[in-house]
Parts: sequence; structure tokens; C-alpha cells
Amino acid sequence: MAAIIPTTEEQKANNLANFEAEVGQDAPLADKAFLRVLAAMEALQFTTLYKYAMERILQVLALTATGEGLDLIGANLGVTRKVAEATILTATLPGTDTTVIPQTTDFIGVANGVRYFLNAAATIGTPTPGIAELTMTAEVVGVIGNLQAGDTLSIGTQIPGAESIAIVAIITGQTTAILNTGAEEETDDAYRLRVLDKERAVCGGGNGFDFRSWAEEVAGVLRGYPYSGRPFGDPVVSVPPDRTVYVEATTSIDPDGIAPQSLLDEVRESITTDPVTGFARQPLGLTDETLFIDSITRISFFVQINDLTAPPDIEATVKTKIEDALSSYFRGIKPFVDSIDSPLDRDDLITDLTVSEVVQDILSANGSSASAVAFGLSVGSFVSQYRLNPGELGKSGGVTYV
Repeated sequence: MAAIIPTTEEQKANNLANFEAEVGQDAPLADKAFLRVLAAMEALQFTTLYKYAMERILQVLALTATGEGLDLIGANLGVTRKVAEATILTATLPGTDTTVIPQTTDFIGVANGVRYFLNAAATIGTPTPGIAELTMTAEVVGVIGNLQAGDTLSIGTQIPGAESIAIVAIITGQTTAILNTGAEEETDDAYRLRVLDKERAVCGGGNGFDFRSWAEEVAGVLRGYPYSGRPFGDPVVSVPPDRTVYVEATTSIDPDGIAPQSLLDEVRESITTDPVTGFARQPLGLTDETLFIDSITRISFFVQINDLTAPPDIEATVKTKIEDALSSYFRGIKPFVDSIDSPLDRDDLITDLTVSEVVQDILSANGSSASAVAFGLSVGSFVSQYRLNPGELGKSGGVTYV
């Protein structure tokens, strides 16, 4: 049952009635009558208290809690909010052998203007002749520090015997140039999803819930989709214990949630090794050879609306609202993970009817109409329904009007 807060005016009237009942007489009608002034003052205080009480009620449940309230619920379940992280990358700097690059040397990313500091001093020629192999960390946390292999950094203070431009590249002993992907602090909505998952999950034994939880512990990961078997579309026949985890990155890393390889590497590391204890996480017998970590893909859906009729003065507005609504709808559709997601929450099927309902809601609210709505995977080619495959998410490819 919903809790209803009385308005200040309603509380004032209730207070005045209580006062009049206690003194046994009606308060004078004058605005400055003592009982009326007192009733109004107390009503203002009650309104503040009611609002505080309602805010506290919301903080009791993970579904409605925010900020510190949500943090407290998560901590009680062993799920902590992911903090912002700085980018850690490797780079090479050409120069004369034996030249030392001090740890205090700083570099500026040419593409983003972010300052990077060396994690340790390096010597040109060790171990690779003619270059210094550098590991550096961004001065600021967040996605702004992310660079790609091949990007350049300019040295802050010129060092005799070393060139002025370093290149982001893989160095000896590493398999990637990005050792840690910069990420923003986890939002309430993303954190809430993990807290609710923990409340509902039956974890243990390296089951699907565990794999999702381990993947989503990595900063920059919005959602993990674990499936048994090899990646969808792989021609090799799947056999136990093949497993695939699809990773959806936060929109701050990629607008479509496409996870870069550096983030996929971090997810693999999180799944195989507990970052706190250093112990192996996967049950005995499961190895990296049968674990596949892939990024999600975004499927574009194109919509055609026939014979749109709208008031001329708002036709452009109606079209904009339709396109925004369809974009939200397609992005809200998620792939279903059997044995992990509840069948009651399953929402991975797109049909003519569901797309038409999204459009009709906008048309009805704006005095407009259309004769038909169709969708497909390309412009002018239509399907009656489409169910998302493992690792697939949707987005709007655009709307045409005929």
C-alpha cells in the first residue's frame, strides 16, 4: 500500500481542528488568530518530517534506495559500488641506449590532453635496443584517460638522449597495451542492478550467477551475460565445459556498450582469479581454454511508418518523439540467460505488435495516426518478429515515413 503524505494545507486544517477540539471553541477567522498561526507553523514542520520519513522508507529497499542508502544495502550483501579507476597503459619511447627515463617524468596524451606519470623508471635499450619500455598511469580517474594502441604522448620535460614522443604499444611481458581501462564511478542504476541480482541469486559452485557477478565486479562493465557453450555462431561444436561470457561496457566507455579488448582481458582475469585473495575462482577442471570472453554486439532495427498524419504545427515534434521512444525501446530489450534470468522478466522478443504499441502511444498522445508500422534488420526489408541471440542487444537504425 502506498504511503500518502498530506499536503501542508491539509495538515494545517487537521491541526486547527485538533486545537479547536481541545479548547472547545472555534478559532477566529482572522489570518493572525493564534490557533490558525500555530496550526500553520506546525503544519510546515510536519511536512518536513513527513518528507524525511518518506525518504527514509525509500532507502529501506534496494529497488528504491539511492546513494549511501544503496551502498549500505549492498555492503550488507557483500556487493560494493565500483569506484572510478585510472587508465594504466604501456608505451615505448625511442632514444639512445643506456639513457635513463626517471620515474618523475610525465607525459601528455596528444589525443586527450591528460597527464600520465611513470610507474617506475626505465632505461632505453633494456630489454629492447633503441627504446624504453614504459608503464604509466593517468593523473585523473575516469574514461578520459583511455587511449588506444598507436596513440602518441608528448614528454613533459625533454631528456637528453630520448625523443619527445612516446607511442602506446605492447611491451615485453605484456599481451596488451592497456593494463587497466579507465572507468567512472558506478551509477546508482548500474549498482542497483547488481544488488538486486545478489538478493535474487543462488550463487556457488561456479554457476552462471557466479560468472555474472565476477564479470560485473570489473569497473567499466555494465552487464555480463554468461552462457554455456562456445560463442554464438562459432562453427566448432560446443562441448562441456565450454562457457561464454558476453560483456556490455558502460556508455561512458562506448555509447553502444561495445567492450574494448582491454576490458575483456580484465573480465577474464576477474573470473579466473579473485582480485582480493589471489585464489583461483573457477571450479577444479575449468580452464581458460574453455572460457570465451566476448563483447556484446548491437543489432540495428529499422522502422517504417506508413501514412503518418499529424497536425502540421507539431508534425516534426511527433516524429522526434517517435524516434526517441523507439530508440529507448530497442535499447531496453535484453538477451535472456536461461537458468539465471527469471522467465517472468524475459523481454528479448521484438514483434510487429510491440513496435506498433510504442509508436501508437506517441500518436495517441499527440492527436496523430498511421496506417501501418513495420520493422526489420535493413531499410525496406521487414520481419514479423526477432528474438535476440546470445550476446545481442538492440538499437534503433532509424525511422522512415512513407
